[in-house]
Amino acid sequence: MRLAALGMAAALLPACRNGEPKTYAPGDRFPDTILAGLDGRAVSFDSYADAALVVNFWATWCEPCRREMPSLEKLGTLFNPKDLLVVGVSVDGDRNMAREFAQQYKIAIPLLSDSEQVLSNGLLRIPAFPTTYLLKHDRTIAHIFVGARDWAEPAVVEEIEKLLAVRRIKAA
Repeated sequence: MRLAALGMAAALLPACRNGEPKTYAPGDRFPDTILAGLDGRAVSFDSYADAALVVNFWATWCEPCRREMPSLEKLGTLFNPKDLLVVGVSVDGDRNMAREFAQQYKIAIPLLSDSEQVLSNGLLRIPAFPTTYLLKHDRTIAHIFVGARDWAEPAVVEEIEKLLAVRRIKAA
């Protein structure tokens, strides 16, 4: 009898919480979390001035992530960094893996580390990698893309321009 009562109480516990963790969606303000850059310095998303952001969550062990990285790099060159900045957030447990990848493939976009996945898994509850957030100048989420894509493809660049109200400085 006691065991049955404990089982019932355990089953009801989730209903007693103060609600589920927040799920972030378009229109919500992106959490201003502080992450370490690959150089070890602390960086806040709000520190990127007034630029709109393309924030890509990736890992070196993720083949689609590695394949799309060159197109993210190219996307970053199409816009003035004061208007739009592409930022990569590595979820690798070892920051050195991302640092070595960036050096090997000459990745110049800012790269941050979420090695303990506090932001990606804890706050945002990202379902798969890569996942990319388009953030407006005010840090509200304009769109969330799950899965890899060619970020330098003209149609994708046009969609980014519309969603984030930015203009590229050179053709894709």
